[in-house]
Amino acid sequence: MSTRSWLVLVAVGVLLLLALDSFYIVNETEKAVLKRFSRVEQADIEPGIYPKVPLIDEVIRVDGRLLTHDVPTQSFLTAEKKLLNVDAFVTWRIADVQRYIVSVGAGANSGLAMERRARELLDPRVNEALRNQFASRTVQEVVAGRGGALPDEALDPSAVSSGELMNGTTSAAEEADASTSGDESAASGQPDPDAGSGPPPEKDDQREELMNSVAEEVNAATMEDLGIEVVDVRVKQVDWPEQVRGRVFDRMRAERARDAAEHRARGREVAERIRAAADRERTEILARAYEGAQKMRGEGDARATNIYANAYSKDREFFRFYRSLQAYRDSFSSSDDLLILSPDSEFFRYMKDSGSN
Repeated sequence: MSTRSWLVLVAVGVLLLLALDSFYIVNETEKAVLKRFSRVEQADIEPGIYPKVPLIDEVIRVDGRLLTHDVPTQSFLTAEKKLLNVDAFVTWRIADVQRYIVSVGAGANSGLAMERRARELLDPRVNEALRNQFASRTVQEVVAGRGGALPDEALDPSAVSSGELMNGTTSAAEEADASTSGDESAASGQPDPDAGSGPPPEKDDQREELMNSVAEEVNAATMEDLGIEVVDVRVKQVDWPEQVRGRVFDRMRAERARDAAEHRARGREVAERIRAAADRERTEILARAYEGAQKMRGEGDARATNIYANAYSKDREFFRFYRSLQAYRDSFSSSDDLLILSPDSEFFRYMKDSGSN
């Protein structure tokens, strides 16, 4: 192949590259910025196909979807000066693309590199907001459900997931706080009787209020500095530090053992009452039955006596004869019977003289 042919091929290749670099595509899930000589010419470009100057214009694309970032676990002090390990995550999206690229880009033209840098910048802001909110609340306010009451499900010493936090169940930190503070009513999941009837039912969830406050505080800082909109901040797990968790769980177990002993004592008391009532009822039923039986037996004896009397009055001699026959039958019913009587005894009266009247 000649030199002229090579030059033609190179020229065609260059023209093809220039043609391909003369337009760009923005997808539906992306946000883009057009830069020319490091100066932003067009920001927040809508999805579509657009022309650009080859080799001069540069297009920077970032993810325009809702993103989730898992914030590393940090320890925060509550208003009661109790240390808690908090694991949270934040959902965010890019609201101002131009400000985001200028603040987060730091010379990086890759969307993934800028996203990693944005996550690094989000961590201290989220932690600062969580620290501020936790410092103004007690442990119970941090983990309590609607109305601030501690539900009875808080028996599991394991930490609470984000879904459980939204449904109103509590973590080990909640129960342990009740144990360490000596508040028996809080530890058993019942409101303190000294505190009245508790907050009204329409009161907002304190945990929801905490999360909303954190999200608003972080969003106010990131929108102005980074062009990032923080949609929500949620706590996945609240737990005691490892160095105090064992003592806290021991106190929880002691609290539960005391509650169990109290319930058993109440159960035994109720059982004794039921047993005593049953014994009393049994005695009364037997007494009434014995009374009825004796009454019926007396009436039967009276009727039998009356029948005997009537029969005796009709034919006294026959009645005496009949009773004698009954006595003979009962006396001589067995071959082993032995009677030692005088032959002149009245007992053999009808055997000696069957014709007597």
